[in-house]
Amino acid sequence: MILKRGAVGETVKKLIEDLTRLGYAPDGLPGANFNADVAKAVLAFQSQHIGPNEIPLVLDGEVGPLTQWAIDVALGQIKAPSLPARAPILPGSAPKAGSKSGWNALQIAKQELANGAGEQGGDNAGPDVMRYHAVTGASKGDSWCASFVAYCFKEGNGGKAPYQPTAGARETLARFKAKGWDFNASVNNPPATGDIIVWYRGPRDGWMGHIGIVSDYRDGIVYTIEGNRGPYPSKVSAFSYTLGQIDKLLGFGRAVP
Repeated sequence: MILKRGAVGETVKKLIEDLTRLGYAPDGLPGANFNADVAKAVLAFQSQHIGPNEIPLVLDGEVGPLTQWAIDVALGQIKAPSLPARAPILPGSAPKAGSKSGWNALQIAKQELANGAGEQGGDNAGPDVMRYHAVTGASKGDSWCASFVAYCFKEGNGGKAPYQPTAGARETLARFKAKGWDFNASVNNPPATGDIIVWYRGPRDGWMGHIGIVSDYRDGIVYTIEGNRGPYPSKVSAFSYTLGQIDKLLGFGRAVP
């Protein structure tokens, strides 16, 4: 949920009370109305606080997950974590949202991450890369991000991926789309554990792409596990992104079941 100008009700009233407690009281008497004075107070708060990704808040005068997180931290309602440079991978049971096959794939991705899997002996090469390529039929020297995802889905689901494996990131998204499994994520429809996330590389209408698996979504931050990102020797690694600000994003996909 995003609170912005025009919103009214108890949630807005509480926001105004919270801002006042923190020393950012809006001018006038807005009551339970998110008016221009409330937006100005939110902007003042945003200008002096950071989000859960340790990045300064976007100055938009609206209260989404990142700004609300910062308010809660400032009020002492939640503890600000000491975040590592890359996303933590948290243990847990199958998600309430998302897909079982995606969650199963994520467990394999976590294992590969823990094992330090990735390139050896050359760019897009090595025993781990060839294990992934064996699932898609790709060759040494081919990009392996999509082969890594395909491997995780196959190994995590009894040797059978829920889609036809491919070494192409864009093609993977296209195959999800053909099944009706693609979606555009938002704060009100966030990604879930085990979803795929796909980017474009080069021109948006070109052929190059990149893909990863969503490991978590919390407080407006998308956490992922990806292969073949970065210079040689690239390893399976964890990353995090702010939802709504992911550069070169093509979309998300959620396997069924």
